[in-house]
Amino acid sequence: MTTELTKFTDAYATMTVAAYEPLILRWVSLLGIRFVSSSVVSRLPKAQAVGFDGRRPAALALGHTVRTPVPRELDFVADDDQLAVPISIDGKAVDPSTVQRLDVPGFPNAVAVGKDVYLHGFSETDPNLLFSHEELGADPRVLRELGARSRSFVQGLTAIPLTVDGRLGRQQSGLDFARTRDGLEKNLVKAAKSWVANQDGPGLDERMRDALRFDGTLVPHLWPMGISVQEALSPIGIAHYYRQLYFNKEEGVGPIEEAFTIAPLETLEVIYQTVRKQTHEEVLEQGLEVVSESAVEEKNLDEVSDKVSSMVQQDVSASMSANASGGIGVWQVGASASASFGVSSQRGREYSTRRLKEVTKRASERITKSFSIKTTDTLEVTETSTTRRVIRNDSAAPVSYGLRRVLRRVNVKVQELGPKLVWQVYLRGPGEGLARSRFVHFREAGPITVPDVPPGVPPRPSGGTETESTSTSIMWDGAKKVYYVTIVVKPGTDRVVTGVRIDSITDLEGGGKDDEAPAPHNEFDLGSTWSPGTQTYTAKIGILPGDSLTVQVSYSYTWVPSPGVMADWEAKRQAAVTAANEEALTRQFEQNKALITEKSKIKARPANDLRMEERYEVMNRMVSYLFGRGDDPSEPTPLEIEYFHRYFDIEGIFTYTHPSWWKPRYASRTVGIGREAYEITADSEPAPLGSSLGWMIQLDGDRRRNEFINSPWARVCLPMRPGREREAVGWLAKHLEGEVGYDAGSGVLADLLAEIAGYREREQKLGLDGADWVTVSATPGAPADPAKPEGVYPVVDEFDVTMPTDGFVYDELNVVIP
Repeated sequence: MTTELTKFTDAYATMTVAAYEPLILRWVSLLGIRFVSSSVVSRLPKAQAVGFDGRRPAALALGHTVRTPVPRELDFVADDDQLAVPISIDGKAVDPSTVQRLDVPGFPNAVAVGKDVYLHGFSETDPNLLFSHEELGADPRVLRELGARSRSFVQGLTAIPLTVDGRLGRQQSGLDFARTRDGLEKNLVKAAKSWVANQDGPGLDERMRDALRFDGTLVPHLWPMGISVQEALSPIGIAHYYRQLYFNKEEGVGPIEEAFTIAPLETLEVIYQTVRKQTHEEVLEQGLEVVSESAVEEKNLDEVSDKVSSMVQQDVSASMSANASGGIGVWQVGASASASFGVSSQRGREYSTRRLKEVTKRASERITKSFSIKTTDTLEVTETSTTRRVIRNDSAAPVSYGLRRVLRRVNVKVQELGPKLVWQVYLRGPGEGLARSRFVHFREAGPITVPDVPPGVPPRPSGGTETESTSTSIMWDGAKKVYYVTIVVKPGTDRVVTGVRIDSITDLEGGGKDDEAPAPHNEFDLGSTWSPGTQTYTAKIGILPGDSLTVQVSYSYTWVPSPGVMADWEAKRQAAVTAANEEALTRQFEQNKALITEKSKIKARPANDLRMEERYEVMNRMVSYLFGRGDDPSEPTPLEIEYFHRYFDIEGIFTYTHPSWWKPRYASRTVGIGREAYEITADSEPAPLGSSLGWMIQLDGDRRRNEFINSPWARVCLPMRPGREREAVGWLAKHLEGEVGYDAGSGVLADLLAEIAGYREREQKLGLDGADWVTVSATPGAPADPAKPEGVYPVVDEFDVTMPTDGFVYDELNVVIP
């Protein structure tokens, strides 16, 4: 059986993009006013301090600090009030008795430990988490006392001494945020209503500027003066969707990429390599066998549609949306003062077709440059898949060949899919609620601690008591009027005697039973001394004599290890402590180094999963704004949810994340809170984008996720379902955005809704039940009253791109040398 292959004429790949334009309408978003008032409220204390009057540039007023500078000399009085148990810079507990409270103006929590001054105080710490029984000497009394003094405190941040620069700003404690925000919001809403009622007078920008006066103080702002101030306050915009279709036009050969000559009877091998990696993992357990196989093929995506899609997704000016088929690139066109559907459509068409043409041709050039040809005269056996061509010259003369790449010409058509009205809302800190990944490999490392006596070191030498006896003579001390005996103790070179006590004493001369017996009088010490030179201890102890001058004395002496013994033991202990500490430091260093390397090699999660999480997060934030952020039991009802889905295409949501540099985070190193250095090793992958900027980095996130979680603001755009635009706009005005300036019966909004409704009616009359595709014969410029789907979705632009294929051909060369 023979299969006949014919040329495929339909589009073999498509890609959808959109051009979004905020519409500057008369309708004013009350949600937008709430965001404005919430953001500028913190500027009021500074404006009051500098006496801002509106004539001075706002940047000079906002850039001025009102912080009380740190005094150059700290003149303080110590206070003995009870303190929480503090922790030092290495995380260990500090003895509270060494901490003194200071009286420093502007720093109510200032304390001092020795010569170190902590302006912001210590963290409040539970001592039971920081002190061990060994560190406290296992003294229950001390533990009870320490626990009683700090029972109500919990562990906070570790405090370190800081030098704080006087330029660092701070929040004024006397600011009533809620009252000020509500007052500014009320003033701004009043200004918007007055502008809607009388547009012949001052513009909205002038009225809002005057409304930013609260308690007699004008709040600084950086708003543009003119009609463009309405862009951020417009609740809706319009997105024009376009589809790029790819048709295979023709194939041909390109210029000579490499030339070679084969000598007579010489064989040349040309090898084209495609790398394929395959991994096999097998885990065996007793009674259970689990076999897991996975294969990964590394191949350059040669298809121009895939390359263009990838470049659109990485475009910094493109947002990403989602639909059933994957990602949609959304470009920002810019706001227009005209809400005319025709003007907006023309602007979107010009912008999108220009960008698509640029990106597509750039992608084709990258594909061309990414190909390389490798020729060699040896055959290398590897685990790669190779295409091998062998050319042999059996003639008597040299033969020259040129290698030509087979090229493919692709015809690209841009099809206009029509408009969608979009509801836009701003979210502050869109990524603040997303959880960050936490890399788990080793147990959490704490501060390095080494036992006082490391393993392998003998116990600390301790003293003892010895008992001996000797004979001696009784002596008389005339000055103290007491009898005494002299006892000389020689304990050896490794001991030092600290005291002698007579246990018993007897006369050496016999006597009757009525003779008096001697007795010790240990409480009388007539000058006992230790002689380091002779290593002897001479004790003179008082006694009560009997009837003999010579006595037999049994005595006990206490001793401690000599300084030499203690010095030897301390040297061994210090050496062991140093070795153990060095070993712990090395182990911790290697562990941290391994963590840094392994963290840098974490693979990013699938981009579609990350974008879906971000859509879930922004939608949840919007619902939280509407229903009280979860601080009360209010929740949307099923009826409200169903209507929301009826009006809006949730899967088509797209966001614009404002660059992270709009969030002031720079601080000079003089203030002590400069950006920390990020860590890399010789084996780690390059640090992700934003590391030098102090960004929060999600290990398994991609570049767009890191931009999202560090963005100060995001504009969320939610498309309205086709055919329900008028219902959706009315629902927004009634329940979410307010009706300040809203008029769906006349004016620019009415004209826009009428044009959208006419477009939808035109679609319905054609009875589009199948796929909305175009044929290869369609050309730019559709008829006014089309009878085919491409009339409703006209081809608005067309161009060709040339891209290489995997194949190449040989071309015999006739070399002419004049």
